Amino acid sequence: MIVLNDIHKHYGRVRANDGISLTLEPGRIYALVGENGAGKSTLMRILAGHTRPTSGTLTIGGETLSHLTPALAREKGVGMLYQDPLDFPAMPVWENFQLGAPKRSKREVVDIIGELSFRLDACFLPDEPVSSLTVGERQLLELLRLLDLGASTLILDEPTTGITPEQKQDLFDLLMKLAREEGHTIVLVTHKLSEAFEMADSIFIMRQGSLVSTLTPPYDEKELVSLMFGEAAEGEVEPLPEPAPASEPDRLVLRDVLFAGPKYSMDKLNFTARPGECIGLAGLDGSGQELFLRGLCGLDRMPGGTLTLDGVSHTDNDFASLRREGVQFVPADRLGLALFPDLNLMEHITLAFPDKDGDLTDFYRSQCVDRFNLQAHPDTRAVELSGGNQQRLLLSLIPDGTRLLLMEHPTRGLDAGSARQVWNNLKHRCAEGATLIFFSPDLDEVLEHSHRVIVFYDRAIAAVVEGVDISMKVVGALMAGKKYADIKGDKA
Repeated sequence: MIVLNDIHKHYGRVRANDGISLTLEPGRIYALVGENGAGKSTLMRILAGHTRPTSGTLTIGGETLSHLTPALAREKGVGMLYQDPLDFPAMPVWENFQLGAPKRSKREVVDIIGELSFRLDACFLPDEPVSSLTVGERQLLELLRLLDLGASTLILDEPTTGITPEQKQDLFDLLMKLAREEGHTIVLVTHKLSEAFEMADSIFIMRQGSLVSTLTPPYDEKELVSLMFGEAAEGEVEPLPEPAPASEPDRLVLRDVLFAGPKYSMDKLNFTARPGECIGLAGLDGSGQELFLRGLCGLDRMPGGTLTLDGVSHTDNDFASLRREGVQFVPADRLGLALFPDLNLMEHITLAFPDKDGDLTDFYRSQCVDRFNLQAHPDTRAVELSGGNQQRLLLSLIPDGTRLLLMEHPTRGLDAGSARQVWNNLKHRCAEGATLIFFSPDLDEVLEHSHRVIVFYDRAIAAVVEGVDISMKVVGALMAGKKYADIKGDKA
């Protein structure tokens, strides 16, 4: 049993945790929910030993402590799976897995990876560099590592972000088995209330640094949302704006394009997009949507074909040139590819908007606080922000003049209210003429916010779906490999 008693964590005048007390029992699954900035991640980092509380105590196995270190937390059986995996991308899978474990031979490590992977229905190549894995694959690898280290209390921060529905179900089956059959304590930090309802024996609700309620089944969704957001729970997502008419020039044209990444390539890509369009990408993990976005912005190579942006043709997708022409890419791996972990918020603003001179305090307030409700002091380092606030910062850095916006997981780590705010901002950009192409592992999000959906299967474009065909049934069947003509035949 773990008891957190009167936990406080203050950052100057900000009370990230304000007198929180709760108990975690073996064999149970808990969900910790709350809007971005509610203090969830801070509380869990305290339990995992990565943050020292200002005051309060932790009791684990009958021993009362003022704080934990990562090593002591690991010794006590506490392991945390972070939203952004704590790994070393340049190192191979087996060496990352071995970190923190007793000395073992490579063969022993590979055997253990294989055994644990079988339990989670995963597949890892031991010599593959972690940098070539998706965010979801890196999360799964880290979970296997925690189990190998003997973690009996598992804290999972947004664990289903970036993994396929099949992997999610396998993960939930494993967590249920670990709790019910092996007595593990599971804590899910999540914004997806459906997951909390499905898995949790109890739901802890946090708001503005405090624990406001603990709910047990049967759950009332309206009550939970009201406790999380209060009056801010109200509001709607704006409808999709009308894209530019077909008579106007295209924003983006691909002609026989070949994109090549470190793991695979895609060729004969032909596609057009208009100003004002919001285009979603759908596909199982590794089907090609990641390479498509990275190729469009120049992070992966384009050995063949022609990419035309607003009438200007390119046979070389140079990242810097495309960026100057208004192409912006927002990756899922925020700290690894987009933000500077040790730079503060104001330094990010200064770098992102070099044309702004003088005191940027007012600009920071309008760009970050007013637009995206980023409630953090400008001196806060990016690595100190919650995952949701890192995403808010990243969205704040997108210039207004962006013409082609490419995004992986636009609302990754965001609560429902923040996700609504982000989509309203993105649709406002489209209404002003920007073209948005995005991928999300949440298929409902893709279906809801797309004029058209590009479906990828087996590292190729399987179909471009629009109109009444943008549905779970049609898109899901295409993702599974069914032919578009056959689906239309079934509908007829």
